[in-house]
Amino acid sequence: MTNQLEKNDLHCLPRFFGKGLCVLTVAGLLCGTLNGMMQRFLDDEVAVVTAAAERAAAIQQALNDAGESPEAIRLAAELAVKKAEQYEQFYQKYKNRFCYHYYGQFYEMFENQYNADTIFIGTSHTAHGVNPKYIEEENPDRSFFNFALNGSNPQYYLDWWEVFLESGYPIPETIVYCVDWFMCDDGWLWRRIDFDTNPDCPVDIMRKIVKAEKRQASKNADSESAADSESVAASESTAASNTDALENDSEKTKLPWWNVDEVLTYAFNRIPLIYSRDRIPEMLSYYAHGGKIELAEESAVEGETTEQLPEVPVYRHEYLTDSDGNITSEFYKGFEPWERTYDGTPMDQGCNDNPAQWEAFEALLDLFAEYGIHIVLVEVPEYVPGRNEWKMEENNARIAEIAADRGLTFYNYNGERYSAINDDYTCFSDWGHMNYKGSTAFSKMLAADLAEYFAGLE
Repeated sequence: MTNQLEKNDLHCLPRFFGKGLCVLTVAGLLCGTLNGMMQRFLDDEVAVVTAAAERAAAIQQALNDAGESPEAIRLAAELAVKKAEQYEQFYQKYKNRFCYHYYGQFYEMFENQYNADTIFIGTSHTAHGVNPKYIEEENPDRSFFNFALNGSNPQYYLDWWEVFLESGYPIPETIVYCVDWFMCDDGWLWRRIDFDTNPDCPVDIMRKIVKAEKRQASKNADSESAADSESVAASESTAASNTDALENDSEKTKLPWWNVDEVLTYAFNRIPLIYSRDRIPEMLSYYAHGGKIELAEESAVEGETTEQLPEVPVYRHEYLTDSDGNITSEFYKGFEPWERTYDGTPMDQGCNDNPAQWEAFEALLDLFAEYGIHIVLVEVPEYVPGRNEWKMEENNARIAEIAADRGLTFYNYNGERYSAINDDYTCFSDWGHMNYKGSTAFSKMLAADLAEYFAGLE
């Protein structure tokens, strides 16, 4: 009897595996189909937005040629409509998406509203801890922007410099690198350049928009100045080379094949259905309405005056307050206050330094020096009872040594510039992130120190 049952079980195995294989096949086909549908939806959306950018660039050229004629008023109105379409339909829609609430930094990178001569880079401790508003008050002759990003390690900033800042932003006179004693721990600081450049990330689309505008501008220039077909071809080749630089997504991420988490993270950032999963409802609506995206219809612009032109949406890097003076906006030039209740609970954790990150740190300093940029190293305050003191002191000594060897200024607000902030947990959202109270007090302190530093440069 037992043998017969065992034989029956064995006979069932092929059927069982066959059913399992069918289920997996169907699931695979379904996922593949949905992934393809998502990719088409995203591609169509990008195509529409970049086409709007090209039309806007063409209108801008026509407006430049029109001078102060009546036609200029009509063209200005049409340009405003196109820009409003482009911004409203995409920039605002994608605000905060896949950028870990740092849309402001990316907007400044591509729109160049402020062209800051002094920028701050660092981790979330800096993003929530350094408020340019107070730095400006003490240093009115300089402009500042906080480009710090969550989870950013030295290698990230090496990649960031090449992919973003160097290709799209004026090289700053001064970089204040807000270092952390744990900045070389890949476990703590997880950010990779591909997180900010996947095809559905606002950053990537912004680059495509900029490229579209430059492509149209190049076409306009070619049509005006080309003397013969050879010069046109040469010009187009040069223009293509220049604009393609904005699309250069050279793979910076060095994936250790044995690290399953890294490999899976990398793969998932390349699968549209996964990295755009929050947009599945929009995708379904897209196909339900015929699978076509269109921007809003152009408004009638004939006879309009400049006072009647539509306002182009912009991303505002300024504090907005209510009647009681409470801050209602999220950003000020890259800074975002972060409020969270903290009871002073300590964090007794060290860090595991990656030697490659220390190498990247020094390579980054070398890069800045090659550009003739003034470099200031700063370590923002932490709640002293809340961290691993031994490891912090060891790594800060190493940073201080690197700074001394290079003749750099290092303001250590957990060491030589220790203050009352370090012992006041009400200044923090956790052991390392300052809240609005702490960031305000610290930014005023840093502002005074930087004023002294800048005075020494004159």
